[in-house]
Amino acid sequence: MAVKIVVIVPTLHATKILKKQLNLFKNQTISSEILIIDSSSSDNTVQIAKTKGAEVYEIFRSDFNHATTRNLVLQKEADFYLFMTQDALPYDDKLVENLLKPFEDEDVVVGYARQIPHEDADLIEKFARETNYPPVPVVKSKESLKEMGIKTFFCSNSCAIYRVSYFKEAGGFTEGLIMNEDMEFAARAVLDGKKVAYAAEAKVWHSHRYTAKDIFKRYFDIGIFFKTNGWIREEINKYSSTESTGVKQAKKELAYLFKNAPLSIPKSILFSLTKFVAYKLGYHYERLPLRLVKKFSLHQNFHKTRLILKSSLSKR
Repeated sequence: MAVKIVVIVPTLHATKILKKQLNLFKNQTISSEILIIDSSSSDNTVQIAKTKGAEVYEIFRSDFNHATTRNLVLQKEADFYLFMTQDALPYDDKLVENLLKPFEDEDVVVGYARQIPHEDADLIEKFARETNYPPVPVVKSKESLKEMGIKTFFCSNSCAIYRVSYFKEAGGFTEGLIMNEDMEFAARAVLDGKKVAYAAEAKVWHSHRYTAKDIFKRYFDIGIFFKTNGWIREEINKYSSTESTGVKQAKKELAYLFKNAPLSIPKSILFSLTKFVAYKLGYHYERLPLRLVKKFSLHQNFHKTRLILKSSLSKR
């Protein structure tokens, strides 16, 4: 029996890549419906999406939130929701087909794809992709926590597919998260006795060219995420600390660069220190002045409510 799949792509100024992404989905061995959720793009994103036959929801840019925006799909009936980011491209015509394979196990409720770095990615970025997305598939469950620690909960909505029946039962993504809605959902699922599948045969092109500033803002918000979702940190700390996982990753990266690109070592050290400082500041964001928090954060709208509340209290 054919399954119904809805592909969800939040967009903002996606003109340069959206047409290619939608064409690649049309060529998949398993067909799907496309839903674009656009944050008031001022370019031709919406027109391109409609021309390619996608359904489009338009929201105010100030209303975008990683979790809440993606939950707009809950009103659509389907067997699977496949979430993509606008900068992730199917590697071949079997992306959807390979993502579905692990779901033969009824306990698998989430699956995510392997990310292949673009050819122009630097070695630091290539190492990150190869480490986080190895060629070997794995199905993660509660029993994986002792060996894998925080990586048990790892999942990426750059390309991740969800069993709709469980997704709706679980209430979708937790509303209002600053980021990491994919990890938070995976964590809830695993602790509920379900499984998360890393489908290594399913591949997308996806990588970044981050600056130190980009990394600072990203890891500042990661710190906020773990502070505001302390239950994840508490669960992981039963097995290993989130900081120790980061230190191990940094050491492996340095060893990799020493062999392959020693001139990139200073950049790696700078990025690792930036991640550590930004994470610590983000984790203690409540101690910082609100305007400084907004300056450091990648997701300024997340702090809007707190700013309004603090301003109203100061006037009393």
